Amino acid sequence: MRKLLDILYSPLYIAAWLVEFIKEKDKTTPLWLKLLAPVLGVGGLGIFAVLSFVTAFLVTAWLGNPLPVAGFDQSPEQPIHFPHTIHAGVGPITGDNSDDTIEGLGMDCTYCHKQVTEQSWAGVPPVELCISCHKIIGESSNTQLKLLRDYGLYEETKSPINWERVHRMPDHVRFAHAPHIWYLTENPQAIQNKPIDFEVLQDGTVSASKVCSTCHGNVASMNQVAQVQPLKMGQCVACHRANEASVGCETCHH
Repeated sequence: MRKLLDILYSPLYIAAWLVEFIKEKDKTTPLWLKLLAPVLGVGGLGIFAVLSFVTAFLVTAWLGNPLPVAGFDQSPEQPIHFPHTIHAGVGPITGDNSDDTIEGLGMDCTYCHKQVTEQSWAGVPPVELCISCHKIIGESSNTQLKLLRDYGLYEETKSPINWERVHRMPDHVRFAHAPHIWYLTENPQAIQNKPIDFEVLQDGTVSASKVCSTCHGNVASMNQVAQVQPLKMGQCVACHRANEASVGCETCHH
């Protein structure tokens, strides 16, 4: 108990020693100033640290993605681990066990995100679509598949999956997926961050799933989806100008 009290009171012991040291060091300085000096020093360092952090956060948020703190994580944990590497990737992929390799399925993005070519939003597949495959496919010992089946297979536990949103535009910006998909499929030279299986069809177009990487990066290579593009106004305007699209305010702010 004595040792514990000594540890708890150690800051007071240090402060008392500091006061005595200052008193002996300079007897002409007022005591209140001697006591105030270290407080101002520590407080100043604290304020400097806080201001530095806030400045770093604002600068990174303005120029790109903000620091991953206070809910601004660019790769949030999802209620169920969904590896795009296995579903959308191609070629040999390391499985959950580092000694195992499996072949990526190379699924088309539009198989799950069906609305992307027709609507403003890409859409998130219902759990029933996942279960249509994983009712049979997958080992029963896989904890993530067990959780998925609880969501979509058994009546007593059925419920929608509350996925954590990764990409979000400001409320005053309207971004419609469909027209961007239409344009990029017809103009593949404008696509950026092309995936490794990028292929132009004989008619000079590409499939809808090959254009997503322009804004979302190569999602097929992500074990956990993260926002890799800043998606700032300057980036959008530069792309519109490069492709001779409208840059009027009403294009996105309406």
